[in-house]
Amino acid sequence: MAEVIANGVRLHVQRLESRAGASADSPIVVMVHGMVMDNISSFYFSLGTSLADAGCDVICYDLRGHGRSERTRGGYRLADSMADLAGLLDVLGVDRPVHVVGNSYGATLALAFGLEFTARVASLTLIEPPFLIEGLGKEMARSLSQVLVAMNDDEVEQWLANGAGRAVSRTARAAQRLLSETTIATDMLATPPFSAEALAALRIPVLAVYGENSDIIGQAAGLAALVPDCSLIVLEQHTHMVLREATAYLRTLLNWWLFDRCTPPPPYVRENDRSFATPAWVTQMVPPPDLNAGRRPAVG
Repeated sequence: MAEVIANGVRLHVQRLESRAGASADSPIVVMVHGMVMDNISSFYFSLGTSLADAGCDVICYDLRGHGRSERTRGGYRLADSMADLAGLLDVLGVDRPVHVVGNSYGATLALAFGLEFTARVASLTLIEPPFLIEGLGKEMARSLSQVLVAMNDDEVEQWLANGAGRAVSRTARAAQRLLSETTIATDMLATPPFSAEALAALRIPVLAVYGENSDIIGQAAGLAALVPDCSLIVLEQHTHMVLREATAYLRTLLNWWLFDRCTPPPPYVRENDRSFATPAWVTQMVPPPDLNAGRRPAVG
């Protein structure tokens, strides 16, 4: 299955089953990627196939406007994304609770979906979710402004044209079109904040994963404090890019979460001594450094 019409939108979908075939009680896992500079591939290759091999029925899809899904002019509010996901589950005939795994904006969407469609969700795995009780829309707009600043920088444009590689350049060009040809920026600004009361009443088990060096690590404690059944994992010396930086551990962690949650979580052991840090230009919202300096001839 490659494309379906859900909530009136054409969505690109890939469903991964265990090599032994999905059984009636196999966990159904829905994976929701991040915003703008992301698509189905980030989950498909990192965690999707691993979970399918572990016995899960895995659903990966491109969000509206991303990857191979339809790029509509409007409809990028959080409520629209939730309606797209609910429609997708309906079209696929999923009639039992699913385990939703989200990354970045996809994690924010997953949490909102769990609050709105509680009966349809068995558990939530939130990887680096932007989470605020106040000002969430402004935070989403801030993230988009960072992308816009980067996209409009002359050095980045030269890098995309001459040195970024086909895959990165293709993803960046798609992001440029999404930002310039749709209402996603204004729709994100309208994202409502989470309700402390609703979060306190949530009875879905939640696994939240943050990088210690993430630019949004300050939001982790608030989420864990409000959600009654929340397991918070903070990975030392990692950033907002946890999905890429600690893929092997996330595979182990998700297997524990879905199949062996009654035991303590697996300990995290870094695969190497590399330390990750969020670049200053991300937190300061300034254009990135000269990406082409390395291939320019020396002056003089």
